[in-house]
Order: sequence, then structure tokens, then C-alpha cells
Amino acid sequence: MKTAIYLLITISIVSAVGTFIPQDYESAYYAQQYGAGLAKCIQLLGLDHLYQVWWYQSLIGILGASLLLCSVRRLKVGRNIQGAASLLLHFGMVITLIGAVWSLGYAHNSYIEIAEGETVSLQEHGFDSGCLHIKDFQIDYYPDLSPRQYQSEISLEGYRGRDYHQNVIVNHPLKAGALKIYQTSWGWLMETSLKVDGAEHNLRLQDGVRVTLPGNENIQVQCLFIPDYREDNQGLQSASPLPNNPKMWITLLSKGQIVAMTILAPGENYEWGKYSFTFDQFRYYTGLTVKEDKGVYLVFIGFLVTIAGLIGRYSKELLYRKAV
Repeated sequence: MKTAIYLLITISIVSAVGTFIPQDYESAYYAQQYGAGLAKCIQLLGLDHLYQVWWYQSLIGILGASLLLCSVRRLKVGRNIQGAASLLLHFGMVITLIGAVWSLGYAHNSYIEIAEGETVSLQEHGFDSGCLHIKDFQIDYYPDLSPRQYQSEISLEGYRGRDYHQNVIVNHPLKAGALKIYQTSWGWLMETSLKVDGAEHNLRLQDGVRVTLPGNENIQVQCLFIPDYREDNQGLQSASPLPNNPKMWITLLSKGQIVAMTILAPGENYEWGKYSFTFDQFRYYTGLTVKEDKGVYLVFIGFLVTIAGLIGRYSKELLYRKAV
């Protein structure tokens, strides 16, 4: 039992280290944050992907084996219902431990941004199956027009042979077995036609995101969406978050320096050199976090087995105390 206690303390300390070191980032990130020498040590020990590294999983395996061995020894000493229940109790703890480690190391998360009316294949984001379709996106406002709630009307089709349909709001995800889809964020998407050198391109510009223009990696475009455009002595601003007077503020940059700016309404055109921009339309996009965690099944099974073991282990003592 002492071995199990020491292992549990070791695993707790190592896991705490894993909470301070960001997991699953590129090598350059660790070099930038911790310096080349420390970054090399972190990656050599596998602390950048702690919960998948072999020695961490070995510690978990040894701890589980130690708990089971302890229970088997107790069962040999006292061959009775309580001894069997003790074995069941420790077995449930091992299953729960394995499930928790599986969730930490192998649960798959992906952040996906999808515009209204569009469909995305979950297989393209590392999941087994399913297509995600956004039927509608809505924002509810308080009387002062501050956001109260935003929700996506989602259809999940063909996920493990089943279809799901639900309005997803913050803290109320769509649940499909081990898969959960959370409402995370939202924004505006501006669809713009670009003509350059006789070719036409369709640009999908997110609010505030820079995009490199085709044919010239030195030229970028950055757009801001102004839903309710108003210009007064305080400058440009939006009178409300509602798209009552929508405008697109377009900024062109060459090697990071601003070279041109203008404001377009839907349908308007702007020409700069060989580039011709037309603001076609705007719509919402929704940001969703998709998480698949099969470890929750093991945690749930382990919990049930642990409860059964606790009942078997201590029920006789409780009944005896009540009788006395």
C-alpha cells in the first residue's frame, strides 16, 4: 500500500507540472517561452505532451497494478464478501483512473468556424464521421442592446449512423455519445469579389483578420464590419450591434504598412491599382468547439464499480451499528 501512496504522490506532482507547461504546442513555442536549453529538456522528457508520454502512462499502470495487488492480498487473508468488495472497490478506482488519463491524453478537441448555411465534414478535423450543418445563428439582446445570448441551430448528420438536431447555446452543448459541440464564439463574415489581372476571386473576410491577396504575398487586406454605420464629430462608429446600416471598412497594406483605406456598402466597388473589390454580402459565422472524449465511458463505469465496492465493503458494518 505504501508503494501505491508514493506513486500517487509522484503522479500528482508530475500532473501539476503538466498544468503549468502548455501542452501540444509547436517546438518554436517552447523555445520562445522557455529558451532553447529548457525547451530541449521539456521536449526530451515529453513534458510538452505529458499525458501521452510512455513513462507517465507507465506510472499510471504501475499504480493500478499496485492497487489491484493490494486488494488481492487482502482477499486472500479474508475470503469473505467484504474482501471481494474491497477488490471490487480498488478495481473501480483503477478503471476510473484509466478513464481520466484517457480523457487527458487522448480526447480530441477542435475549434471550427462555420458560416450560416454551410456544412463542414468532421472527418476533415480529425473525427471519425459526421457532417456539421449550421441552419441558423441568432443573437438575443437586452434592452440596452448588449448581447444576452447567442445560439446556433445545428444539424449533426451521419455521426456513427445517427442524426442530431439542436439549438446550441453557451453551456448547453449538443451531445452525441462521446461527442459534444459547444457554442464558443461568433463573428461577422464579409464576402467580397476581387478582380485582378483578368481573374476573379471570391474572398471570405472575417472581421479584423488579415488576408494575403492572390498573386502578391506582400499585399494584404484587412476588413472591419460596421453593422450600423454612423459618422459624427467623434469619428466612425456603429450606432448599434444590429445591421441597420452595414458597411465594410477595408484597409490595404503593403509589407505591413497601410497604403489605402475606404468604406463600402453592400454592392459597392473600390479599385486600387490592378485590384478591384466588390462588397457582395455579409453574414454571421459561429465558432464551435467540438470535443470527443471516449474516456468518459470508463470514468462512468469505474464510478459505478467503485460505488458497488463501497456498498459491499461497508454495508455490513453500517447494518451492525444500526442494530446495536
